[in-house]
Amino acid sequence: MDISKQAKLQLSSTWFEALDQEMRQDYWKTLQLFLMDRESQGRVIYPPVGQLFSAFSLTDLDKVKVVILGQDPYHGYGQANGLAFSINPGNKIPPSLRNILMELNLDLGIAVPSHGCLRKWANEGVFLLNSALTVEESKPSAHAGQGWETFTNATIKTISDSRQQVVFMLWGSIARSKRTLVDESKHLVLEAPHPSPLSCYRGFQGCQHFSKANQYFKHNGLKQIDWALGSAEDNSEQMMLTF
Repeated sequence: MDISKQAKLQLSSTWFEALDQEMRQDYWKTLQLFLMDRESQGRVIYPPVGQLFSAFSLTDLDKVKVVILGQDPYHGYGQANGLAFSINPGNKIPPSLRNILMELNLDLGIAVPSHGCLRKWANEGVFLLNSALTVEESKPSAHAGQGWETFTNATIKTISDSRQQVVFMLWGSIARSKRTLVDESKHLVLEAPHPSPLSCYRGFQGCQHFSKANQYFKHNGLKQIDWALGSAEDNSEQMMLTF
């Protein structure tokens, strides 16, 4: 897996220009060697290589309105598509994502969809970023601490520095630890427990982050997010375009 080559192919021009120097750092080369070594050992890595940087190809830097942070991709076959929390159509919706969609229903009255592909959110300007962009089959967090976090932290800092009036939704302790990367004088930070079944009822349910984000945009004269996901067929066809 040549992540430098894939970055050139998948990152939009604004993202590539902003992160080019970051991808020249020594840790990036070490990460590249780590991934190549895992592949040489026959390890199956997700998401598919053509969707590794889906968050960056679907949501241009100058279009980012909301940032939602996840941990690492789903580790089952056919699940991960390069967007945090998002799962390909045809898969059962995972518990954390189901809780997110249920909160959306409680908050804005949007019906819980039959699928969990968040491609439409990405098109709306919702940047769905995992802390680690790769994982191994059946091994959650297998690529944590290998360099991805340095890159994704730099990505968060880039958004904070270059954009105005972005809403950062930080769910869970790992995401909340990124708060120091955000300039709160020009952005809105919303925190809540992680939407997993273990912590959902400790404050995620009822957090109203979706409506709070839209209220913030309305107050600042900005276009609000359409959080409705649409049909599974629409999202499936759109995700295929990123291979």
